[in-house]
Amino acid sequence: MVDRVSTIPELAIVNSVENVPVLIVGGGPTGLVLSILLSRFGVDSLLVEADPSTCNHPQAHVVNRRTVEILRSIGLEEAVHAQSDPLAQGAIRFVTSIAGEALASLEPNLDESRLAARRAASPSENTSCPQDLIEPLLAGKAQEGPGRILFSTELTGFERKEDGVVATVTANGQERRIQARWLVGCDGASSRTRDLAGIEMEGLPTLAYIVGIYCHMDLSRWVADRPVMLYWTIDPESPVTIIHMGRNRWSVQTAFSGDHVPLDEFTPERCAEIVRRAVGADVAVDVRSVKPWAMTAQTAPSWRQGPVFLAGDAAHRFPPTGGFGMNTGVQDAHNLAWKMAAVLNGQAGEGLLDTYEAERSPVAVANSEFSVRNVFGFAKVMGPGAMAQGQRLAAGEVTLEALSAEIQGILDAEAGHFDAPGLELGFCYENGALIPDGTPLPAVDNPDRDYLPSARPGARAPHLWLQRDGERLSSLDLYGGGFTLLAGTDQAPAWRQAANQTSPKVEPVVIGDTAIDPNGHWQDLYGVADGAVLIRPDGHVAWRSKHSVDDPGRELQDALDQILRGTKG
Repeated sequence: MVDRVSTIPELAIVNSVENVPVLIVGGGPTGLVLSILLSRFGVDSLLVEADPSTCNHPQAHVVNRRTVEILRSIGLEEAVHAQSDPLAQGAIRFVTSIAGEALASLEPNLDESRLAARRAASPSENTSCPQDLIEPLLAGKAQEGPGRILFSTELTGFERKEDGVVATVTANGQERRIQARWLVGCDGASSRTRDLAGIEMEGLPTLAYIVGIYCHMDLSRWVADRPVMLYWTIDPESPVTIIHMGRNRWSVQTAFSGDHVPLDEFTPERCAEIVRRAVGADVAVDVRSVKPWAMTAQTAPSWRQGPVFLAGDAAHRFPPTGGFGMNTGVQDAHNLAWKMAAVLNGQAGEGLLDTYEAERSPVAVANSEFSVRNVFGFAKVMGPGAMAQGQRLAAGEVTLEALSAEIQGILDAEAGHFDAPGLELGFCYENGALIPDGTPLPAVDNPDRDYLPSARPGARAPHLWLQRDGERLSSLDLYGGGFTLLAGTDQAPAWRQAANQTSPKVEPVVIGDTAIDPNGHWQDLYGVADGAVLIRPDGHVAWRSKHSVDDPGRELQDALDQILRGTKG
């Protein structure tokens, strides 16, 4: 298990002002990934985090395939999988208690056609890796620089200036002032940055108030032979959700009434009682931390106010039913980093930064709507619904067999809750740093569950296994350092020359020369004949020409110029 990471904040010098291109507020996964990616592009940044170290509570744990692909690009895919829950692909079970009666379950078995489609869609696989294990890995990578991290350092205010912001941060009771071109609030659902910017969230009122209990306990007697990712209990008094966080680590989520959590009432003894009731046995419970949170479905109406940006939970808050919270935030950072670097490096105008909200806000809204649908889909058997079902069972109003059949019917109907590759990989930017080519997205029966690869501008460039210098690599491994142009051998000299003459420089990749497509699929997959496809640094398609053109150099430069100017959606 990795250790938490912390740094001792430097002492502030009174009345001094430090200059940094990007000030990142918040050291969760979104802020840390933004720091790493900015460093990758050679951009200095300073990340300040109010807590003294990376988090000590599991919090988010679902890492979907698009996020794993981003982790792959920064060299952390294997490390995250090594920390992941070996039961991550286990079942979802409804029980009276873990040691009690089993009611219904959803097994992770996919039919062979869906398994084959999953394998073909990505070089990476999703996993369950709790946030308290991911953050130290990210922080260690971020501290390789040039970006810096200061823990125990809190944003207390900022002033907008013509050339950026001057922020005030406090560490050890001392203030320091930091002048930055841009400030990015990655400081979570209760974002101080968002409050200081005067941005109010829009969406549904709070759906539930939850207390998360993180504890260690040995439940191998009940789970060793039946892998489980999470349990929901049907209980007449205290239904809970129990999530396996790896080894003997568990997160127990219990709802409470009212809008204020009297944390002093959630003593270790009371928390242990709640957990034992859910287990249904007198097990030893080591309570490690208790964290209240509110289940909401809200997004910010504005993700940018001049030099101030929002990302992650500061910009969008989802119910956890779908596992999109942390993933959407990491992908926000992936979208924003290359754009900031392009502006700072003089390759793009400020208008490029307007495409951040234009591209990411619709994705956040779609993920929020999916998560809310899941909440209401399970309303009869979660929270108050689970309590009501437990009371029916206890009163003899329904038999165990009949209730099991009811819950199994709900689980079967909501199977898409746990399998949404269409949302994970198939989201496509409609407006922004791209040039539409008039083609539609592939038609699918269920846009949430079904993913068909597409190289339509705005889409994530499809994965394809290639060979280079005798080694197998994913086409996704070609993207990330800058713009990349894919072309075939038919017009290779013209496209290669065009790429080498652009400003900024584009990396030409000739399929059949630079890299080999052993199965001959790339042209069909990317929708080109003798044309080319321009891929952005974040792996999304920026421009596509199905056929060759009279002047490839001019065509490609015009496309780059338009993309880097940016447009609002």
